[in-house]
Amino acid sequence: MLKHWATGLKQHFSAFAENQLAMMAAILLESSIRQFSFQSADAFTFLSIWAQLILESLPLLVAHYLMFKAQGWRALLIWTVGFLLYPMLCFSMADFDSGYADWSLFSVQGWLLLLGASLGFGLSRLVAKGDHSRYSQFVTRLFSLNSVLLLLMICWAVLWSAIFASTDDPVRNQPIKTVINSDTLIVNFYYFLDYLWQFLVMGILVLWVYWCNRYLLIRRVLARSGVFAYMTACLIFIIVGTPMLATVVLWLPMNIADWTFLPSEDYNIFAPINFRFIGLLLAVSTPIILAFERQQQGKAIAEIAQRQSQTELQLLQQQVNPHFLFNTLNNLYALTLTGAKEAPAVIMQLANLLRYTVYEGQNQRVSLAQEIQYIQDFLALQGIRSANKCQLKVHFPEQTQHWQLAPLLLIILVENAFKHGVEPSQELCFVTINIDIEGATLIMRCNNTLPKRATFGETGIGLDNLKRRLTLLYPGKHHLRVQKQNAEWQTELRLELEPCTAP
Repeated sequence: MLKHWATGLKQHFSAFAENQLAMMAAILLESSIRQFSFQSADAFTFLSIWAQLILESLPLLVAHYLMFKAQGWRALLIWTVGFLLYPMLCFSMADFDSGYADWSLFSVQGWLLLLGASLGFGLSRLVAKGDHSRYSQFVTRLFSLNSVLLLLMICWAVLWSAIFASTDDPVRNQPIKTVINSDTLIVNFYYFLDYLWQFLVMGILVLWVYWCNRYLLIRRVLARSGVFAYMTACLIFIIVGTPMLATVVLWLPMNIADWTFLPSEDYNIFAPINFRFIGLLLAVSTPIILAFERQQQGKAIAEIAQRQSQTELQLLQQQVNPHFLFNTLNNLYALTLTGAKEAPAVIMQLANLLRYTVYEGQNQRVSLAQEIQYIQDFLALQGIRSANKCQLKVHFPEQTQHWQLAPLLLIILVENAFKHGVEPSQELCFVTINIDIEGATLIMRCNNTLPKRATFGETGIGLDNLKRRLTLLYPGKHHLRVQKQNAEWQTELRLELEPCTAP
């Protein structure tokens, strides 16, 4: 019990940590920006800023957590209260109360960072679902490495353009405070646009280095010729590419006579620090690219394996016992020759079995009531052949329509009992089928007598089929026990059921 409780606590903590990871990153980023604007090197000041931002952002953190626990209009209501009404209340209090405004660190910038983190987490959850709708495919492309880096570059350019436009003569007053003044930004909007296109050019140059590293150096050189060739190609790229990129940066009008936007901060395109900067870009981008490429490759392999598993499951589900079918048709033929009144009922039961196998067997889940009805039709047909020598005892649970499971699982145990226990027997035999539900767990026990000369060393194709399907469909959620006890064959299946979804 204690181990189960500890495991559950660990799972809840992992889910909570995953939910809050992006939000914590946004708060840490806002804390760093605040620390940098204060020009403080004190760790205690940073921790104080971080703690106050967490305190002021607590309603947003709670709303973010609860939103992904709720569904439908409840989730929308929680999001509206946490991410819209609460920030509006905070900003209104800052306008009317100067004391609160001086104390509060919660700003529009911090709110936008938290909002972006929450929306990004939600989009990543959609991508993780892996469905193939157009919307999901669009979100997947939006979260590709290229798209994310492009978005980050644009955000970086907009942010620094706004900071420069909020500062008087920013190039000559380095270092500047990373503060955005909305009033000054509106007045200097022309300067904001002028700074924006120049920062975008610098961002595009950095993305060009990433693009060359990913599609030329890694995919063409590293993948085909190995590490040594990749290292030499990187060296060539640094030596040849650095002066070219530096020349483009020097064309920007923001540069002044005594200071430039090169890492060397001068007009020397061959300065060693410029080469080191390009080398650093390659060194930082390479593990990110390799990790992303490995993730994409693993995802593609997983999708292929999933399709193969689905194909295998379909083949397993569509296996109809030909021996049982031929025997039933022979019995039906005998009934029609004698004009027995049971013939129409037998035809209907056989049609129900085939219909269930062909149509319902294609579904991922069926109700437990449907599966038990299928077993009852099967037992009715078996009763025509073996009623004189087989004593059958069955017990089925009530309220079976509320649970669902994969189709054509339980019937395998019943077929196995008749195939190995009843059909080869020349004397009186019995089959006991008992199905119960405890909580959300189905417990099926199927026992049958064995013929005196039976050799039962192998489990048979049917049980192998069942074991394979259980492994694919219910990993870690089932337990199958098969054993021979004296002259009796005993099987027990425990399976975690799923509640039926509302139509």
